[in-house]
Amino acid sequence: MKNTSSLLLILFTVLTASFNTTAQKLPCLTHSKTKAILEEFPDRQALLDALERETLEYTEEHYGERGGNLKVIPTVIHVVHDYGSENLSKASILSTMEYVNQELRGENANLSSVASEFQSIIADSEFELRLAKIDDQGNCTDGITRTVSNQTYAGGEDLKDLINWNDGTRRYLQVWLVNTVGSGAGGYTYLPGSTNARRNGIIIRAAQFQGSLAHEFGHWVNLSHTWGGTNNPEEPNNCFDDDNVSDTPNTEGTSGGCNSSQETCGSLDNVHNHMDYTSCARMFTLGQKARMQAAANSSVGGRNTYWSTNNRSVTGTNDGFTNVCTPTVAFDLDNNLGCEGIEVEFEDNSWGADEDPSWVWNWSFPGGTPATSNEQNPTVTYNSSGTYDVTLTISTGAGSENETLQDAVIVTQLGGGIDGPWMEGMEDSNFPENSDPSLEWTVESPGGLTWQRGTTASYSGSASARINLRSITEGNINSLISPPIDMSDISSSDAEVTFQLAHSNRTETGHSERLRVYASKNC
Repeated sequence: MKNTSSLLLILFTVLTASFNTTAQKLPCLTHSKTKAILEEFPDRQALLDALERETLEYTEEHYGERGGNLKVIPTVIHVVHDYGSENLSKASILSTMEYVNQELRGENANLSSVASEFQSIIADSEFELRLAKIDDQGNCTDGITRTVSNQTYAGGEDLKDLINWNDGTRRYLQVWLVNTVGSGAGGYTYLPGSTNARRNGIIIRAAQFQGSLAHEFGHWVNLSHTWGGTNNPEEPNNCFDDDNVSDTPNTEGTSGGCNSSQETCGSLDNVHNHMDYTSCARMFTLGQKARMQAAANSSVGGRNTYWSTNNRSVTGTNDGFTNVCTPTVAFDLDNNLGCEGIEVEFEDNSWGADEDPSWVWNWSFPGGTPATSNEQNPTVTYNSSGTYDVTLTISTGAGSENETLQDAVIVTQLGGGIDGPWMEGMEDSNFPENSDPSLEWTVESPGGLTWQRGTTASYSGSASARINLRSITEGNINSLISPPIDMSDISSSDAEVTFQLAHSNRTETGHSERLRVYASKNC
């Protein structure tokens, strides 16, 4: 019997994972980063000491005040991505900003679950993070930038040279979103006075954006963790440290979970506090608010410049300001390779402008059905084999922009592909590329080192396909995909896939790598 499903793809995929980081948030590195800066520039400690004296005086005079001090902080979100999940949609970013502003104002709906002992000291911190409408060059913006870079896999200080709106100024609270923060952290910033405005933004792992932005902003306006000035919770010695806030009980802290009856230092812990690592953070205290406002009023660290009337005018964050921008056109597709008849879903991910009723989308799909579309996110069918470009043009009240993706969709002819039986020995020195496009393998990787040809391990020839897992970021999936193989002349009983494998396990605990082999019959 012949195999009527004629085309086969083979997928070798490796997942690297660390089971030390389950559902909990990864830790914050603010205190260790600040300590490192102060060791490099010890004279800056005097600035932090001066700010602490100002804070004590301000807190004595203003503790418990409610209302009248709202400070709007112009904010820009820099999305540094490699087309992965870290490339958060604008809708997701706006939703997070709205939620975090509710947290900052003490208006989040989940405050009713805070323990009764702390209900009376839940604070409206009187801050609002507002996306900028004018960028650092005076251009129209929606307060979100997108930069493609493999720095997203080890987010650190180099990001601030990649994209930065505070070159010699203190105008914007800058937030860099990345796939992975260096040193395995969830995010970090620097305490006021420890570094300059160009460096003193917030870096956050995109997967923790909503859960960590209020926490990191607290650090940005001079809050410590509730257990004191380290990054390490759940240590007995934390009971003898302090965060310099009178209404936050001493605590060892928690690295996850939400035990509302937890007592670690002889009194009930405020596990709902944003400055813990708890999974149920939702409040600042009145004492924390006083510290935050003191930092925002101080020239130490320059936090007093961000919310000034002049700066809000320059950044387009003053009340009632509106603008109409031309977007930077960008789009994604859910699949770019398949058999004749493949359906492809397209998603508009344009940025740099606020969508309004004037927007018109014009898609061009050569070889597709439909060939054009005015939908924002259309679905297109490709019935004929070939390689096809896609163009999106967006027209707004401010003008129009377009983007063409070359070779966006590759459609394989039914019954086509390499004739089976077939063997690949990786002997071609150009592997996975090949002078014959039909023989090329495809590598899918989130970035950095991935599958490549090597000559250090082989069986019947001189080469093999190799991946060095020590160079792969935890949680990433790296795939090596064969060209289509025509199995129409192979009987079902004879059809098989075989391969030879050599591997060496890591010796460290808490790590796991998995090689999986998949076969696809839909090209």
